[in-house]
Amino acid sequence: MNRRDLDFILYEVENVEALCQTERYQHCDRPTFDAALDTAHQLAHSHFHQYNAKGDRHPPQYCQETDTLTLLPEHVAAHRAYSDAGFLTTSMDAEVGGSQMPVAVSGAVGLHFSSANAGFSAHFALNVGAAKILQHHGTDEQRAHVLPKLLSGEWCGTMCLSETHAGSSLTDIRTTAHPQPDGTYKIRGNKMWITAAENNFGGTIAHMGISLFLVPKHALSFSEEGVSLGDRPASSSAWAGATGGATGHLVGEPNQGLHCMFIMMNELRFQVGLGGVGPALAGYLYSLQYARQRTQGRSPLCRDPSTPMVPIIEHSDVKRMLLLQKAYVEGALGLCMYTAGVIDALATTADAAARSDKLLLLELLTPVVKAWPSEWCLEANKWAMQVLGGYGYTQDFPLEQLYRDARPNMIYEGTSGALDLLGRKANSHAYLTMTGHTAVAWQWLRQGTAARRGLLRLEAEGGDASADDEAFYRGKLHTMQWFTRQELSKTEGMAQLLCSLDDTNVSMRGNWF
Repeated sequence: MNRRDLDFILYEVENVEALCQTERYQHCDRPTFDAALDTAHQLAHSHFHQYNAKGDRHPPQYCQETDTLTLLPEHVAAHRAYSDAGFLTTSMDAEVGGSQMPVAVSGAVGLHFSSANAGFSAHFALNVGAAKILQHHGTDEQRAHVLPKLLSGEWCGTMCLSETHAGSSLTDIRTTAHPQPDGTYKIRGNKMWITAAENNFGGTIAHMGISLFLVPKHALSFSEEGVSLGDRPASSSAWAGATGGATGHLVGEPNQGLHCMFIMMNELRFQVGLGGVGPALAGYLYSLQYARQRTQGRSPLCRDPSTPMVPIIEHSDVKRMLLLQKAYVEGALGLCMYTAGVIDALATTADAAARSDKLLLLELLTPVVKAWPSEWCLEANKWAMQVLGGYGYTQDFPLEQLYRDARPNMIYEGTSGALDLLGRKANSHAYLTMTGHTAVAWQWLRQGTAARRGLLRLEAEGGDASADDEAFYRGKLHTMQWFTRQELSKTEGMAQLLCSLDDTNVSMRGNWF
C-alpha cells in the first residue's frame, strides 16, 4: 500500500478535511483519519497479507456430516481483530454505535485490506450492508437485537439473491415465503453464490433476500460449491431452506425487498469497484519493485556486452506496462474516492436542489464505479504479471493469485454488462467503457491540477522542497498526459461506433455461432 497516494487523493484532491466543518463530521479531524489509516495498515499487514497465499492454497473446508464450513484459524483471528478494531462501524451512523467517518476515509481504510487479502476481505462489506438495511428498514426490535451483533462481528451478514436458474434476472427467482400465525415466514427454496453463507467466526449469520427477510443461520442447510478460480479464502456456499422451510423475519414491507436491498447493493457496487483497485494496486507495486531490481539486457545505445545489465524498468516496453498500470489503478482510485465524496456530500447537504444534482450524479457514477475498475484494474493485473515474464505466472510471486482474486469483480453485484447506462440496448459495453474512460480522464485532470498546485508549493518553499515530493507530482502529471493521449483518445472510436447505431451484436443469430 502506498500511503503517499492515499494522502494525496484524500487531502490534496478530495480535501476530506473540509467535511470536518459540517455538522455530520464535526467530531472528526485529520489526526482521527490518520489514526484509522495507520491502524488499518498495521492490521492488514499482520493479519491479512501474511496469510493471503496460505488462504488461497487452503480454502474453507466443508463437512457434510456436520453441515459446517471451517476457515483457517488465522482467518478467524483476522476477523476478530478487524471487528475489535471497530472497522465494521467506520462509516455507520453514531446513533447505531458507528464511528460516522466520511465514506472516502472508510473506503481508504478498506483498500488496505482488499490489497492485502482480496478474497478474505470480501466478508466485511456484507456485514455493513446488512446493518444499513436494518438501520433504515428494520423494526425497532430487529435494530435493537441484530444491529449490535452485526457491527461487533459476533454475527455475520449475507445477501441472498442468485438461484441456480436466475443470476441477474431477478424476476425469475422461485424461492417463496409463506406467512405463519406468529408473524414469521417459512422460506422455501435454494440460493447460491453466497459469500459468508457459512463460516466458523462465531455466532449466527443473518441472510437477506427478496421480499426482504432476516433468516438466521441455524434455520438453513448448506452445500459446498465448486472450487473457484480465485477468492478462495472467501467462504462461499449455497443454502436451502430446512425441511418444512426456514424461519424468516420480514424486513420492511412485503414485495418491497428489492427497493430496500438497493441500499446494500449500491453500497456493495461501490465496494466492488474499490475491491478491484486493491489487488491491482498490490500488483502494480509488486511489479514496480521487481522492475527496479531485476536486471536484464542493456541500453539500446550501448552495444558492449561486457557492460553491466540495466534494471528492466529502463526498457521502454516495461515503462509502458508500468504506466498503464499506474494510470488505470490510480485513475480508478480517484474515481472511487470522488464517488465517495458525492455520497458524503449527499449526507451533509441540506439544499434540495444541490441534493438533487448530487443524487443524479451518484446514479450515473454507481454503475461506472462498479464496472470500470473491476474490468480495467483486472487489465492492470494482467500487465503486472507480464512485467515479471515467466515468473509472473508462477506461485513464487503473488501476481497470479492477485489476478485470480480480482477476476470475480466483473461478476459481483451484477455482471458489468447488466449495469450499462442504456437499458441493455445494443453496444452497451462500448457506451459504459466510453463513459468510464471519460470519467477516469476527468479524475486524472483533477489529480493533475492538484499535482500542479503541489509543484508550485514546492517551488515557493525553495530549499526545503523534497526531491521525492517533486518526483511524485511530476509522475502524476506525466501519467495524466499518458492517459489522455493513449486511452481517452480511444473514446472517439467508441463514440463513432455508438453514433453509427451498429446492430451487428443484436442481429447475430444464435444458430450462426
